[in-house]
Amino acid sequence: MTIIINETINVHIQASAERGGKDRETPGTYRLPRSADIHNKSLIPGVVAAQDPRLTACNAGNSLNTCQWQFNNKTGFDQSLGVTNYQGLRSAIEKSFADYQALGLLNICEAYKEYQQCYTDGQFFACAQNPFGLLTATNNGGVQFTQDQANGYVKIWNQLDFVCGAGFSIFANAEDCGSAVFNNQTAAMRQCDNDFNVNAAADPNEACAYVEIAANCYFQLFWNACKKPEVAYWGCNYERTGTNLLYPQCSQIFCTFHERVI
Repeated sequence: MTIIINETINVHIQASAERGGKDRETPGTYRLPRSADIHNKSLIPGVVAAQDPRLTACNAGNSLNTCQWQFNNKTGFDQSLGVTNYQGLRSAIEKSFADYQALGLLNICEAYKEYQQCYTDGQFFACAQNPFGLLTATNNGGVQFTQDQANGYVKIWNQLDFVCGAGFSIFANAEDCGSAVFNNQTAAMRQCDNDFNVNAAADPNEACAYVEIAANCYFQLFWNACKKPEVAYWGCNYERTGTNLLYPQCSQIFCTFHERVI
């Protein structure tokens, strides 16, 4: 029996014809506030936070730092890892996938569950799901996070929503080849990330196209390593779920695979 894989990533962006290929917000979508909104004073933190949770500031001293310390302690990570060193945090998490395979995944997911439960009063969204909450963080000892730090940090946790949810069994059932990607292809993954960041910053009107390209970049890495459509699908979603949080107007981009048996 031969299985022929036709791997595709479906893309549909609402109102693309109307806007001539330019991104704009469509009904049912919204744009997360960014640092420019603060500098331009188009948004004033705290004024309408009660009506819009997207404008709630992260309480870094009482919430973020406490919960990050708990996560690092649970996983055995260095306590320097967090928003300002989100690259190191990502590397430590992915090293757990590489070194301990499904067990590493389980350990990270257990720590992530406790990390979520550590927050109260909507602070999980403000500190771990919304870059604007970090950009306007309070009680932070005078430290102001950058846009890159805020984006990079929240991307990690949104990816873990997939990894520890719908993606858990997929990785666990293919732990050998899945972990091999994190052992051997981290440089390639970071190149996918960097290409996306550079292109989206240079041409934000085409951000959704770059979300698709980045997702496909991960798809190909996992496909080449495993030759299993479900694992390639996992890799695609690992990237897509992170970037979709930052670009919610691209919510019509999905990872799919099709399989035909002859």
